[in-house]
Amino acid sequence: MPVETSKPPDTQLPQQIIWNSDNQEMVLVSAGALKMGSDENRPNEGPAHIVQVEAFYIDRYPVTNEIYKRFIDETGHPAPCYHVDWAEFAEYNWNPDTRMPPAGKERHPVVLVKWEDARAYAAWAGKRLPSEAEWERAARGDDGRRWPWGNEFIANLCHTRDSGATGTAPVGRYSPAGDSPYGISDMVGNVWEWTSTLFRPYPYDADDGRESQEAGGWRVLRGGSWQNDLDRARCTTRLDGDFLFFTNVGFRCAVSVKDVASDPHNRFRAL
Repeated sequence: MPVETSKPPDTQLPQQIIWNSDNQEMVLVSAGALKMGSDENRPNEGPAHIVQVEAFYIDRYPVTNEIYKRFIDETGHPAPCYHVDWAEFAEYNWNPDTRMPPAGKERHPVVLVKWEDARAYAAWAGKRLPSEAEWERAARGDDGRRWPWGNEFIANLCHTRDSGATGTAPVGRYSPAGDSPYGISDMVGNVWEWTSTLFRPYPYDADDGRESQEAGGWRVLRGGSWQNDLDRARCTTRLDGDFLFFTNVGFRCAVSVKDVASDPHNRFRAL
């Protein structure tokens, strides 16, 4: 009789879940080897190298204005609203008195969020920001593709300048055709996304201090945005968050499988 072997934790969990605190759909990304970076593009994307990534869940969509409002209502966190002399934010500023997002943009990604804002939201939701390696695995899968859907750029599969974008778009507009191999939406275009990782040269090493959440320095942004073209809106493009906040910067959250496999708090439900 063949010996029955135990399955790894990520095969015993549902592929899609709803995270109760923020009602976000999350997708399981299996453990495996990631070909991280590229030797064919910008210098800070190389050298290409192999990184082992543990299984995790990640939000299917970037956090939207309507979901972010739940966070600020429950915590008293400041609403995204800035008046600066180097940019015009009127279209994206929230009303600081009513704490309401811009009308008509409820399903758009929240923007004008600093890394600290994104991290505060993640803590409220019982999640965390994805590492740079996790973000890239979620975007490109196992085969090292340049864009979530493959190696050929297709303008109508993501929200960039090439598709005629002039501002943010509702999340999921390009799903499922523009999704990653795991079925994750908006991984390139729409908004740059905060990760947990300090901006340091490759190769990526999670144990060299770049994943310290207390250390100072710029954090990595990934994915490109509505203001970028195909040269920036790719799975391997990296940007340091030296401008803190802008109209094309948002985020999504992740949860480690080891923190979900035995969940005594019933924080999620299967989709």
